[in-house]
Amino acid sequence: MIKEVVLGKLNDLDYCYASIVLLEELEKVSYARNERLRQFHEKVHARQSFVAAALAMILPVIVWIYLLTSKVSIFNAKTFAILGPRVVGVFMITALLFLIPYLFLHMVWCQPFLRSFRRLFESVLRANLINDVKQIDAKANDIVTKDVFKEERVPESYLSVEFLTLLVRYFECGQSTFMKEALYQLKMELENTGYYSSSNTRETLLQREKAYLADEKGNLELMIEKEEGIHD
Repeated sequence: MIKEVVLGKLNDLDYCYASIVLLEELEKVSYARNERLRQFHEKVHARQSFVAAALAMILPVIVWIYLLTSKVSIFNAKTFAILGPRVVGVFMITALLFLIPYLFLHMVWCQPFLRSFRRLFESVLRANLINDVKQIDAKANDIVTKDVFKEERVPESYLSVEFLTLLVRYFECGQSTFMKEALYQLKMELENTGYYSSSNTRETLLQREKAYLADEKGNLELMIEKEEGIHD
């Protein structure tokens, strides 16, 4: 439906409706990309935790093997009164022997000198992520390059579902009959509500997507590194 509409000349109201539908689709695409990044980091951190736990278990296992096979065992106590505290003490020591290496491995994981190792460790997951995001970015690029967004009938700072919905209201209520008038009313309304100054400094979804798509590979890498920094 949208493809058929945007090919022809749209009146101002239809232009707003077409833009809203496209921006809603763009929002879904942006969400899909963020969701795929979230899944990637969940898998990476799950693997990281598994490897850290496996390495941290080495020392406790050695200690328990020694205690169970040693001739002078703590379990040779004659009474439970002596045996109980000793067993509790061994478990506490074992827990410490596990936790200290486990926490240490998590701490050093994000250090710069392990970057190459992290890249190798994440290589398969990262390749799958890049392939999936490429498909998502292709959809985003298809949306932001639609003729509707090339007309510049509405300033890019107003090309959001929120503002376009207000423009639709002006047209449908008869408050405006052409776009310049509707934009003037929108500007006045934003100024009167105190929203205008903050809205001018905020990027719209369309602006963010265009900025991201200008360097998909580089920006995706920055997003990956940023998320790793947050988690680490």
